[in-house]
Amino acid sequence: MSESRPGAIAIVGMAGVFPGAPDVHRYWQNILAKVDATGDPPPDWEAQLYLDPEAKTDDHPYCVRGGYLGPLAEFSPAELGVTPSSVDGTEPDHFLALRAAHEALLDASIVSAKVDGTRTEVIVGRGTYVNRGNTAVVQHTVMLDQLLRILKQLHPEHSDAELAEIRRGLKASLPPFHAETAAGLVPNIITGRIANRLDCMGANYIVDAACASSIVAVDHAIRDLQSGRCDLAIAGGVHASTPPPIVTIFCQLKAISPRGQIRPFDAGADGTLLGEGVGMVVLKRLEDAERDGNRIYAVIRGVGVASDGRAVGLLAPRLEGEELALRRAYETAGVAPRSVGLVEAHGTATTVGDVVELEALTRVFGERTGTLPRCALGSVKSMIGHLMPASGIAGLIKAAL
Repeated sequence: MSESRPGAIAIVGMAGVFPGAPDVHRYWQNILAKVDATGDPPPDWEAQLYLDPEAKTDDHPYCVRGGYLGPLAEFSPAELGVTPSSVDGTEPDHFLALRAAHEALLDASIVSAKVDGTRTEVIVGRGTYVNRGNTAVVQHTVMLDQLLRILKQLHPEHSDAELAEIRRGLKASLPPFHAETAAGLVPNIITGRIANRLDCMGANYIVDAACASSIVAVDHAIRDLQSGRCDLAIAGGVHASTPPPIVTIFCQLKAISPRGQIRPFDAGADGTLLGEGVGMVVLKRLEDAERDGNRIYAVIRGVGVASDGRAVGLLAPRLEGEELALRRAYETAGVAPRSVGLVEAHGTATTVGDVVELEALTRVFGERTGTLPRCALGSVKSMIGHLMPASGIAGLIKAAL
């Protein structure tokens, strides 16, 4: 098969921050060293206030372990012309995504003076969960009002002036909320900020397709490159904040491992662990990358997209849907499944999810023949946890490396 097969897309730049890894170089070294980057949440999470190992109530998680960024969630506002007062109190996704996009362009040896910004687009997979910044806004508003109303009922002797003083004290203990931070609480401004700071004038938008978000973002970028709508695309995913409400929701779904271990495809696997991270890739048409002398990490030949349709349950995976996505990917790419040597799987370590994924792969790849395996199967979630909307880009970057 020719390396210049029409429609092929080259990955020419990559960047990211993952649990235990401030950059993709360290990320790869951790993979080689078999590092387990999951653990307890950072101190500011105050896990002791929320954790209920016995799960006696519906408002506390039974496990809080995961792949947290902690101090690796760093951002230097001055470096990218961001007002420092607009950062604290916002969703960290905005600024870590900007940092990763900038570093991915640098990794591709692309600077703004050498790229046509009118032909460059930005597409990022990002969930619409209630994250750190939005939780703080709710505390500033609704929760404070409710708390003071209850306090007034319990202690009617407090004057309005005393209640106002209590309000000021409580607000001072929260992350800031003001006009400069407001934009950093709106999810779809993530890509607008990247386009603004990096002078990209092509399309920019976020994609929320659940765990497939970042791969769907890459798929959209590929289609726009193939159609000629753009010449350069920055695509990826981000999930940089996992506050207690998100973990509590997934505990209610019984998706989190009670033992606090994530073991994809293991017979004893009992659930997933949530993770945080951001990953970005810079994409060009393969012929353009070869013409321009870009370093090429990997070539994407096809993407398969499918839904489960009418499955057994709303959140239950369906074998036929996963098989359909796989077949579409290999047919589009013109690649025979039996020629593949590595599958980077979704591999969430949930009992039903892993079984269905293995069955779908078996249908497409066929049963094992001979005594030795011919294709490796892995899931980087075993190292960093499930990054939800950023999980796909974490796997793509691993496979490219």
